[in-house]
Amino acid sequence: MYNSKSGATVKLSGEDAVILGEYLIGAKRQVDPDLFDIDLFRYLAASGFIVDASVDELLDIRERYWKARGETPVVLTITTTMNCNLGCYYCYEERIEKKLEFKDADSIIQKLETLFSQSNKKSLHVDWYGGEPLLNIEFMESASLLIQEFCQKKGINYHSSIISNGTLWPQQIESFLKRHKIRQVQISFDGLKENHNARRRYRKEFLSGENNSYDLTFSLVEKLLDFVTVDIRFNIDWRNKDDIFPFLDIISERGWFDKMYPAIFQPARLSAYSERSAFMSKKQLSIKDFDLIREKISKKLAGIGKIEESEVPDGFPFPKTFVCAALATDSFVVGADQLIYRCGLQVGETNRATQSLQTDSNHHFSDNGFWDTFDPTISSSCSKCSFLPVCFGGCPKKHLEGDQSALDEQSEYWKNNLAQKVVTYFGLETLSKVPLTKELQFREGY
Repeated sequence: MYNSKSGATVKLSGEDAVILGEYLIGAKRQVDPDLFDIDLFRYLAASGFIVDASVDELLDIRERYWKARGETPVVLTITTTMNCNLGCYYCYEERIEKKLEFKDADSIIQKLETLFSQSNKKSLHVDWYGGEPLLNIEFMESASLLIQEFCQKKGINYHSSIISNGTLWPQQIESFLKRHKIRQVQISFDGLKENHNARRRYRKEFLSGENNSYDLTFSLVEKLLDFVTVDIRFNIDWRNKDDIFPFLDIISERGWFDKMYPAIFQPARLSAYSERSAFMSKKQLSIKDFDLIREKISKKLAGIGKIEESEVPDGFPFPKTFVCAALATDSFVVGADQLIYRCGLQVGETNRATQSLQTDSNHHFSDNGFWDTFDPTISSSCSKCSFLPVCFGGCPKKHLEGDQSALDEQSEYWKNNLAQKVVTYFGLETLSKVPLTKELQFREGY
């Protein structure tokens, strides 16, 4: 048995299993403690399988959710530019030449000054983002050092990460990483060399010579792994799914999972991440097909390398004690358009901005109310869902946009995978997948 609110598990057999199973399958009812061994009864009560009738479990989850919103560390995402030298067909960002300028760094510092003066937090994580962030490396070099100087004066711990296509890095990689205190890099691949280069083509104004981003990116990762953790994001759709396992063979043979900083493999299902990429809804893999691929990847990398899933980063569906940066009280995203957003996937969608770096901006902001008040525990569907403690309603952006199809996919993921992940975590196997029914997801009377 698994309890999504506490994360506790227990394996029973014999008479206790039969009795407890009968209790759990039906609607809620009073439990007779005399039916169980006293130590077992106490464990079931301590683990949340049996609760006092006066306990409001939904209220407990709500308090956990709002505590997470307030305690999640400060994350500042800086979009140095909206421009990119590559033209990926599925890109959800508008490829325009807007970029942050040196004067914008002072405005960012002022915002951080206000934020930390109102907070007792003592750490800051900066995520360098784009477009391709290194297309505006001049701003990054300047702003990074200013922010680090600010943090040093305030006694704030500083570190950063970067999401990059891997084609514009400076030659002195180690010094670049140290200078900007980068401890994590995300690099994407779209398949083996042929598929990758066809899908990640240089845009005409950036093309000089051969169109070969694959070799450049591959070579960069081999160097990075000596100094920093690299998340290898492999973007998957119908046309490149057959490249995954040959790619894993290649990087395994090259020792990417045995380096000083072992690579982390992140299979990613290409989908409609943003309103701008709604066209992807007709091209994306189904959740079922993607789950089958992900399951095969997990088996292939078992004991060899680490695979990370955004939904279950630790492999086990622990109850959530954190939220994404978009919901964190003290986190924000700076767009290259000098507007401030809550979600990085909305950068450039000016109607979704919540503030401006410029105090004299006359831009109309409309989404603040949503981000400040979003609470899945009061949602008509999420509040009744058995998966609520492990997903906190899923992606809030999908709720904001009213994307019911995406919300249904999130629900489908947990229905298809929750039981299996619990079983797999303990090294057990089932003869087939164990999907949960809608009746088990939404328990009447609870």
